[in-house]
Amino acid sequence: MTASPPRATYRLQLGPDLDLAAAAGLVDYLGDLGVSHLYLSPILAARPGSAHGYDVADPTRVSPALGGESALQALAARARAAGLGLVADVVPNHVGTGAHNPLWDRLLAEGRAGEAARFFDVDWDPPLPGAAGKVIVPLLAAPYGVVLYRGDLTIRDDRLRYHDHSFPLSAESRAQLRRLGGAAAVNGRPGRRETWSRLHALLERQHYRLVHWRAGDALVNYRRFFAINELAGLRVEDDVVFDHTHERILALVGDGTLQGLRIDHPDGLRHPGRYLQRLAQRSGGVWTVVEKILHPGEALADWPVAGTTGYDFCNAVLGLFVDPDAAATLAATDRAFGAAGVGYAAQVTAAKREVLANDLAADTRRLAARLWAVTQTHPEVRDVDDRACLEALSRTLVALDVYRTYVDPDSGPARPDDSARIDAAVVRAADGSLAPAFLHRFLGELLSGRAGRDAAHLDVVARFQQLSGALTAKGVEDTVFYRYLRLLAVNEVGGDPGRLGRSAQEFHAFNAANTGRHPAGMLSTATHDTKRGEDVRLRIAALSELAPRWHAQARRWRQLNRHAVTATGAGPAPDPQTEYLLYQTLVGVWPLQPPGRAGPALRERLRVYAVKAAREAGLRTSWTDPDEGFERALGTFVDTVLDPDRSPAFVQALARLAADAAEIAMVAGLAQTLLRCTSPGVPDQYQGNELWDDSLVDPDNRRPVDFAARRRLLAALDRGGDAAELLAARRDGRVKLWVLSRALRARRDHPSCVGPAGGYRPLAAGGRWADHVVAFARTAPDGDALVAVTPRLPGRVMRGRPQPPLGDAWADTAVELDAGVWTDLLTGARH
Repeated sequence: MTASPPRATYRLQLGPDLDLAAAAGLVDYLGDLGVSHLYLSPILAARPGSAHGYDVADPTRVSPALGGESALQALAARARAAGLGLVADVVPNHVGTGAHNPLWDRLLAEGRAGEAARFFDVDWDPPLPGAAGKVIVPLLAAPYGVVLYRGDLTIRDDRLRYHDHSFPLSAESRAQLRRLGGAAAVNGRPGRRETWSRLHALLERQHYRLVHWRAGDALVNYRRFFAINELAGLRVEDDVVFDHTHERILALVGDGTLQGLRIDHPDGLRHPGRYLQRLAQRSGGVWTVVEKILHPGEALADWPVAGTTGYDFCNAVLGLFVDPDAAATLAATDRAFGAAGVGYAAQVTAAKREVLANDLAADTRRLAARLWAVTQTHPEVRDVDDRACLEALSRTLVALDVYRTYVDPDSGPARPDDSARIDAAVVRAADGSLAPAFLHRFLGELLSGRAGRDAAHLDVVARFQQLSGALTAKGVEDTVFYRYLRLLAVNEVGGDPGRLGRSAQEFHAFNAANTGRHPAGMLSTATHDTKRGEDVRLRIAALSELAPRWHAQARRWRQLNRHAVTATGAGPAPDPQTEYLLYQTLVGVWPLQPPGRAGPALRERLRVYAVKAAREAGLRTSWTDPDEGFERALGTFVDTVLDPDRSPAFVQALARLAADAAEIAMVAGLAQTLLRCTSPGVPDQYQGNELWDDSLVDPDNRRPVDFAARRRLLAALDRGGDAAELLAARRDGRVKLWVLSRALRARRDHPSCVGPAGGYRPLAAGGRWADHVVAFARTAPDGDALVAVTPRLPGRVMRGRPQPPLGDAWADTAVELDAGVWTDLLTGARH
């Protein structure tokens, strides 16, 4: 990369509660905190009412809802004056559908022959009879005929209206309406079926076909973001599409408004490598990171980027605070709550099969049809049918052990690691398959780019890779992470819940590799997409250090709370596994400050989370078929068990265990903060996490942040922060803000140590607790050095004492430093 990387970033979630003008008001605070760049969620015009901005509707404009171009320029000017830069989140893979998207509206109005058709990835010859040349739009709340005859579809102002939705009519239809005298000539009368024939005939002539949303997964013929009908995939590999969707962002880079880019979901792109190469050329090499989720042990492809957005670091550092010796006890606890004993890998396989058969059914069948067409050009495999192609393809998608490969035959042979993964997936897929072995072998050759390089072959390769990423995200992140419950802390994006814990040596190896490959990649422990806040994660991780006690307590809680479980015809509500998920979650979010009770706001958050988690698991309720009785019972359970009058023994026991887990987690949280700020890379701070954070998965982690309080606390610390007092009052979170701000300022004051050219050297520890120390030096060519020393698995060192492990707790444990005078940057003491 040719541009200087940020020193440290601060993620701001723009939206209704935080627009660009409000962000400008935070510049001085964030500068004082010690970051160098504000890292903004998407800034381009999104669909009306968007809470997150990832449903961009018009990529040519800065979002008016956020304040528009003038507000962005005012923010940039204020940031420059304070010595800060801006990084923006870019969404190249998809846009939000609907009338507010000019491209989507034009696609529906003009169809296959229109200019907008090149922007979207549409199968114009779908298997649905009568839908050739049409975009199948699945959003009707009921079957088409029901919606039509009850009068929910009407023409008004030369557009088709359906409740709050509006659709264009083709030019021919608009002319016909004028000849007929307007909408009154085609709109029927509700309940009078025979009066709707003219409107039906008019709709049949449009370039789109509206269908019941339930038919969407089976019938939709445009590529989506995962399985979200409202997010349509873009063909950004087309130069015209790239130019149109990136013109505004690149202009903002070119004029100095933006100094960095974060690329959302590159795995959805047809050719991520080509896209990133074009982006680097057009942006002048501005600092860029990609939201690439790496499987444990997987290396980032050789792309012209600084690195990833940091999920790999999140999982690497988390491992330091999960006790691997607790695996058997935690598994026994899980079984006590009804876990079937099915391993993580087997659950992933089962969930992926479900997703292929349901959420991604249309995408899978579409790809299988393309594979079948390719086989007909190869005599050795032409005698297969579509069922065999679907079988071989589906099994290989399920067997692939990473999100996707990056085979691009037009750019050269497949990378060795991609070829190896494909070959391994093919072998696993063929075992027990109903498809012939020769078809599996051919599919392996095809996916590795060795079977042919014409358009049809390349299309199958590209679409397989796009689909595999969506499958893994839906099957693993959005399903298995809510089913495999041994220890929820490790169910994190890019993680491996089948494995617990990481040694200090493994963490050092991870950091050393980053020093060589991606010294300016992002380091994150919380994002808008993580499954729980960084401190919630660590409180649940602390249960691994309390495993025997947790096992006994959780089983006792199940007995204590039988009165709160509702009996239904489908079984108890909550079922034992959901109950176990809730108990872990309660430990993670239990209030740190007195009176230590779950008030109305927390109860409401937990009720919402319980329903979301149960729907994601998809076992007793789901997004498509919600069981309202079960979901009501979940809310009743939460309210009952958290009521100290109805469940006094449980609330008291939960408070005691949660308090002890929090003591361990607060030590781990300070360690994690320091490690993120000093490890090789660019540390990112998620909004509000300067203090202890109790957030759950989105949208819970997008709640408004009290920045005024944080500003006051930082100012008070700068007037004089006493370590002993801060540790004594650790539950108020000021100690975390103290460690964070001092670590970020150390990066600012010692840039040659922590910049891309800085060295990384693990430091040896000796003594009783040597295995519980993580220490390293960041060294500069001029001899300057920063040393970070933190605990690992602090619960063992604390030995049940509800206080941070300081002084004598470490017995004879020592870290060997180079000779010289060392300054403690937290206290100012010199040694």
